[in-house]
Formats: sequence, structure tokens, C-alpha cells
Amino acid sequence: MKRKIFAAFVLVCAGLLSLYLREPEEFTRSTMAMNTVIRMTIYGHDDSPLNDAFILLDEIDSRLSMYNPSSDISLINRNAGLQEVSTSLYALESVADSLRLHEITRGVFNPLIGAVTRLWKINNTDGKIPSQESLDRAVRLSDVHNIAMSSDKIFLRKRGCVIDLGGVAKGYASTKIARLLKDKGIESAIIDLGGNVHAVGGKIDGSSWRIGIRNPLEPSGTPALVVDVKDCAVITSGNYERYKTVGGKKYSHFFDPLTGQSVNSDLLSVTVISEDGSLADGLATAFMIAGVNKALEILHDMSDPPGVIFITQERIIATSNLRSVITKSLIPVVFAEVK
Repeated sequence: MKRKIFAAFVLVCAGLLSLYLREPEEFTRSTMAMNTVIRMTIYGHDDSPLNDAFILLDEIDSRLSMYNPSSDISLINRNAGLQEVSTSLYALESVADSLRLHEITRGVFNPLIGAVTRLWKINNTDGKIPSQESLDRAVRLSDVHNIAMSSDKIFLRKRGCVIDLGGVAKGYASTKIARLLKDKGIESAIIDLGGNVHAVGGKIDGSSWRIGIRNPLEPSGTPALVVDVKDCAVITSGNYERYKTVGGKKYSHFFDPLTGQSVNSDLLSVTVISEDGSLADGLATAFMIAGVNKALEILHDMSDPPGVIFITQERIIATSNLRSVITKSLIPVVFAEVK
């Protein structure tokens, strides 16, 4: 009897060992979420971590979208000026991340810009733009001091205030998913949330992931440059996808928090490289509004600035901490010191 038990034990151990030694397989899945195409690829021995990743993505999306009437954020917005709302950890963390970004960017990033974005309806081809009078009213509701937070509740102090987490939600989600995959034993994966890329580890052979940065002047062509990264988010914001055209003029989805007006700065796109997806997402948005010079000033004041790539009509400017990361560029790169 003891020999049979021992033999069974040996067989189980052998099976586990063979599973461990087996080469990881590639598992890929795509879907629509967060108003974009989502694609994730993992390398492992089964696809269960991928299933868990998509479940987490759906949960975060259902909590943070201002367009989903049943989301935490929608409930908070509907109760603005009325009562505080018990909410999920996802909403609490992402709002806290947004307030941190508001401070870092000197107010350029603003999670209460929702009253402005609702007026612009940037995805609507109605041929209309909001009046400055209506934008002035919306801007007055964007003071972040109107956000009150406790350990499990959020309250907007004024009726009409609207939280919009569009500038951090995908970056926040990518970081959460990356941590989940690592906890599940995945050492190599790529999370692509509509161009917001998060690399988990490196490639299966140990080399870095090569991420192409889109050339805004040739949207369907060769990337402007390529970066080699491991364990970080590579997040790009640009003025070439979400916009509306009225009277022959192009209005971007980036808004000045002081005037509510659509902003077209000297930048075509900004890419931020950081382990913190929320930080990368929020800074990419803020820098598109701020422009190159103010963005470099903000980076200079940060204790641990991330890597940033600015693409203008004439050139590429990258922070000096990316010298060893940029491995290919079709356009000359100017490196800027930020410390």
C-alpha cells in the first residue's frame, strides 16, 4: 500500500515537473472595451490568467466609465451636491491618482473637466461647438476642491460637477492587469488597451519588448521610432484620432482647464514611459495641453521623472533618460535634460 502511495506521489511530482519545464505557450485575445480595441497576449501554460485579466478589465471599465449610467463614477456625478457615495477601490484609487496628477501638472490635468467634455461632445458630428458662456459655467465647476474623499466614499460638493477619468482609466487598468498577471505567475505579456501598451517582463527569450511609436504625420505608415522596454507602460496621446471638425477647423479632445477651449498645442503626440500606468496616461494627456516648454518645466520639478517623447511638426524631443531605450528612429532625436 505504501509503495502504491509513493508511486502515485512520484507520478504527480513528475507531472508537475514536466508542466514546469514545458515551454510557455502564447495565448492572445481581443475585445472591445473602454471605447477602444483591447488586445492582450500572455505566455504561460494555460489561458486562465488571460481569462482573469479580461474579467478584471470589464470590472474596472464598469466602475470608471462616465458614460455607463450604472458605473461608480456616474453614480457619484448624479449625486453631486446631494450626498456622498460609497464606491469601489477602483474609483477611489483612480480619483486619488487624478488628484495627484493635478498637483504634479500644476492644474493642467483635471479630473473634474467632465462638465467641459460633456459640452464639447467631441465624438458627435453635429457641427456645433459650445459657447464661451457655457464653457465659463463649466470651468467654474472644475475646481478640484469640490472633490471630497474618505476611506470608502466620494462626494462632489457642487451640483453639476462631473468627474471624467478618461485621462487615467486605461493606464490605471493596465497597471492593475499587469500586477494580476504577475501574481498568476506570468512573466511575459503585452497588454494593449487601444495604443496604451503595458509590457509585463520582457519577451519569452529574455530580450526587451520593442514598441513602435506612431508617426502622427503618417498614421498608417512606419513608426516614427522604436523603444525597447521591460516591465513598464508606454502610453501615447495624440491629436490625430479624437477630434471634431466644424467650419473647416479641427478641435481636439484636449481642453484648457482655465478656459474650457479645445487646445491645439505645438505637439502632435506625447509618449510617456513609466512603471505607473496612471501616471503615464495622465502626464501624456496633460503634456498635450501644456506644450513642450511647460511640460519640460513640470518634469524638471518631479523627483523621479519618467521618460517622455515629444513629437512636433519639425522634430522629436526625448528626455535624456531614454538614450538607451530608443533603439531606432526615422527622424533625428533631440535629447533634453530634465534634472
